[in-house]
Amino acid sequence: MDKYISKEYLDKIVDFRKNKYKTWGGAVSGKVPQIYKYIVQEDCKSVLDYGSGNSDFKKTVEKLYPDYDFKIVEYEPSIPELNIDPGACDMTICVDVLEHVEPDKIDNVLSHIQEKTNKLCFLSICVVESYGEFNDGTNLHILVKPVEWWTEKLNEKFDTINAVSTKFHLITWVKPKQ
Repeated sequence: MDKYISKEYLDKIVDFRKNKYKTWGGAVSGKVPQIYKYIVQEDCKSVLDYGSGNSDFKKTVEKLYPDYDFKIVEYEPSIPELNIDPGACDMTICVDVLEHVEPDKIDNVLSHIQEKTNKLCFLSICVVESYGEFNDGTNLHILVKPVEWWTEKLNEKFDTINAVSTKFHLITWVKPKQ
């Protein structure tokens, strides 16, 4: 796992979640209808929630689409029962996660996402600092880069289908390069 996150940083996240911020991961909830549309359109049988936080994607899908017929796989390094290396899925979603990746690990993490994605990937990346801080005072977003940097980085591993940038996010649908 140290290929994707250092033990020191993982401990920092676990400590933070335990003591300050137990609802890590809620940003995905409002994006579920858009994601669900693509799941159906692309006939995805499995979805990997990469950096699943507190399972908000799964909870929202279960609430909005109780008869959904695809498997949801969750991967969250800071939760012991969810930090097992997942298998590949038809779709990967990664919402407000990549800005939390250590700069020296981002290439490995993007390669990991690429290898875990069979068809399509939805990425939402925050490009500004967070309002929150770790217990030591450092910003929660440790990899804040402009949209252009992220676009170049993603183009190394993925082909872009659609991308929208806002003041705060790069939101993109990509397919893994073969």
